[in-house]
Amino acid sequence: MKNKKNILTNRNTMLMTVAVFLLLATIITMGMLTPLIAKLTTGVELSLEPSYFNNRSAIPVAALVLLLSTCMLTGYAERKYIVPIVGISAFVSILFAVFSPFGNTPMDISLPILIVALMATFYRIIVIYKNNRNNSCFTNIRKISAHLIHIGILLILLGIVLSSNMKVESSQILNTGEVVNFEGQHYQLKVNGIDSYYSGEPFRNYPASIYTSEIDFDIYKNGNYFKSGQVKYITDFKWGQTYTTTYINRGLTEELFIAPRAIDEENGKIDLYMRTVPFINCLWCGIYLMAIGIIALLFTDRRYESKKIILNNDSKIDVEEKYDHILSQEIEKRRYKRGKDKR
Repeated sequence: MKNKKNILTNRNTMLMTVAVFLLLATIITMGMLTPLIAKLTTGVELSLEPSYFNNRSAIPVAALVLLLSTCMLTGYAERKYIVPIVGISAFVSILFAVFSPFGNTPMDISLPILIVALMATFYRIIVIYKNNRNNSCFTNIRKISAHLIHIGILLILLGIVLSSNMKVESSQILNTGEVVNFEGQHYQLKVNGIDSYYSGEPFRNYPASIYTSEIDFDIYKNGNYFKSGQVKYITDFKWGQTYTTTYINRGLTEELFIAPRAIDEENGKIDLYMRTVPFINCLWCGIYLMAIGIIALLFTDRRYESKKIILNNDSKIDVEEKYDHILSQEIEKRRYKRGKDKR
């Protein structure tokens, strides 16, 4: 009976990964070129919303994550377990899409496969560390740095999915001294006062070209004082535009964003916009891990190449020394033979 050829190899999974990645790149490129082609051929201004890319790239990205899990397990786990693990994560993702335990389709589909991919990557790092415990720290960093990049990519995807689908935003009109709740958020705001002033050079009938209103406020979290902040509403008479500054508080689990939309100084009313974005730090953590992994990989690769060059040079020197030694021995033999013949 002939042995069945193993299909689940590192080479095959890498080829599949490259094929899916090319498909994803093609979809994105076509989406970017479509407005340009429409403009050149018909003269129509066309803009594609983010949903255009999200709907078309969701399946290739999910396939890439599943292939990443397969690559992490291939060669480090028994083959009979790899297909069931990856298949079960895909099956759970489909079940979640049908029953929607999180009440959000992108989260229902992506969370199972992302969590399995993260677990597979951590598993590979642990196995590499155990198998190379006696190796130098330099060698271990070189082997693990690439997987830090994988973890960073997965955390970025996780942060994008969670933050974009769990963010809560609303706006309220506040009176000075009034504590106001924002719908769907556990933060409350109290405007303490408005301080307005002119700045810049005189412009037309105005004493200055810029008019700034500073809005000071207190932030309460679940009814308890949290922090104080300030935003500015700026009117530029010279350029005929208004713009604002924003308040951002980045916490461990979420990001709070506050910006003024409009202001009525005569009645002391301010229209403020508030947005709470949970798990945004997953995205930043992923970016930092990617950067650390790339730097470590470049550094260790450079040292590895330098070490390789030194070893190659040493081996060349050894060969030359051996050749010189053999040559000198051969010369001595010939001299001895000639001397013997003369006698």
